[in-house]
Amino acid sequence: MVPTCEKILVLGYGNPARGDDGLGPALIERLERASFEQVETRVGYQLCVEDALDIGGFRQVIFVDASYSADPPFEYHPLQEDATRAVLDTHGVSPEALMLLARTLFGAETPAHILAIRGYAFEPFVEVLSSRAEKNLDLALGHLSEQLSIGTEGTREKFDIHPDTDPEFSEKCCVAGT
Repeated sequence: MVPTCEKILVLGYGNPARGDDGLGPALIERLERASFEQVETRVGYQLCVEDALDIGGFRQVIFVDASYSADPPFEYHPLQEDATRAVLDTHGVSPEALMLLARTLFGAETPAHILAIRGYAFEPFVEVLSSRAEKNLDLALGHLSEQLSIGTEGTREKFDIHPDTDPEFSEKCCVAGT
């Protein structure tokens, strides 16, 4: 399937009523304020199989989610083509499964990236981000905005900026317009 547009799809997902699990939707909310013309954003509690149909129409897809295991402040890397990581069940769909469905059922050749933002507090019925997750979100948004401005790179990136130990953290986490 040949992309029908030159836009990049950014899918943010997570549950804002579970604290830092809302990092994906929070990034989408902020990204929409930046008004990138070549970007279409979508947000949800989880990925849905229906998204597989649309993926092939985009130049690229970026999955944005909270992570309790990513190195802080975030990780950004190409999605690995690993069918063993493809989870498809009644509770949710992994990015790997969604891309596998898009490729298998619809012939999508769309490259995909993961933006995993480190979260710390995933308690139910807490609708605010922790302060450390908020700082990681700022850094992730800055990085993604830069990638969207110059095109995404195919390298795996980890960032060694730690809010607790880096005295320049407050300068590094500030992003214009947020």
